[in-house]
Amino acid sequence: MGKSVSEYVAWVRERAHAIWEREGRPEGAHEQHWTQAEAELETEGGAATTNPGDEAAPGTPGAGEDICRDCHGTGRIDGKLCPTCGGSGKVMEGIGGG
Repeated sequence: MGKSVSEYVAWVRERAHAIWEREGRPEGAHEQHWTQAEAELETEGGAATTNPGDEAAPGTPGAGEDICRDCHGTGRIDGKLCPTCGGSGKVMEGIGGG
């Protein structure tokens, strides 16, 4: 895992909060969001999942990684995880074109 227990809990808490905000702040879904955040951490820190700012899933032909325009690649806005990139600072976008 590579994170201390306190780092792990802080990351999962922030990620679960970002998921909650992204889904419109529904009541009573905190356990689901916590579980989802933990699953994302286990899949390479969330890098293998999609975020609201992604145009495609990682590995999709014709798509590539780019810097998140909302947080400018920092993964944070006003001290919180960026809801667009989920805190990664990166988004998947279509490349090329005709």
